[in-house]
Amino acid sequence: MFPLGGAVLMSTLSPLAGIASPIALILAAGAIGQDVSSGTLQLLLVRPVSRPSVVVHRWLAATLAATVITTMTLILGSVALVIRGAHPDALDLIRMVLESLCSAAGSAAVMVMLSTLVGGLGDVALFFATLILSQMLEVLGTFKNWGWLVRACAEIHGALSPQLSWEWMLHGTPPSWFALVSWASTVSLAIAVGIARLNRRELSYAAG
Repeated sequence: MFPLGGAVLMSTLSPLAGIASPIALILAAGAIGQDVSSGTLQLLLVRPVSRPSVVVHRWLAATLAATVITTMTLILGSVALVIRGAHPDALDLIRMVLESLCSAAGSAAVMVMLSTLVGGLGDVALFFATLILSQMLEVLGTFKNWGWLVRACAEIHGALSPQLSWEWMLHGTPPSWFALVSWASTVSLAIAVGIARLNRRELSYAAG
């Protein structure tokens, strides 16, 4: 609710621009790992359900839920701004919804992949450990003028939270196909790694 309050106070939807990614991370946390640790996934796979479909369905569920929550928040923010006399641009609102969808899909894919690597909520610890380590290395690279290290850390940040800008809609310019391919390849790779890991994982009814 804090971003929504900020949007109302500032009379702009800008504070709501980045909420889809953290929402998706929260919803996708432990998507696979918790079920493995509790034995729920083992029981689920007794039915005619394939491991790849479990990964894809968990990813889609987290993406859809995060997108719906973000879209509803944007709509509430728009209504609040209209009540205050401001008039949000419809095209800009559509842009934010599309960017939220892409951010949610990217973050959910990464978290579901991490969830296949560790049990319980270890994916959350793994995500933040990687993020903090990359930030520390980026500071080191900046201090030492190691451009290659700064660039590598930037790539890690981008891989942890894939984003796709739809800003081109507002300016009538062609979309960046490189950005689109980069985002799609990162999301696809995360899902593929998650499926491959779960396919190779030994599952037992014992926790962990």
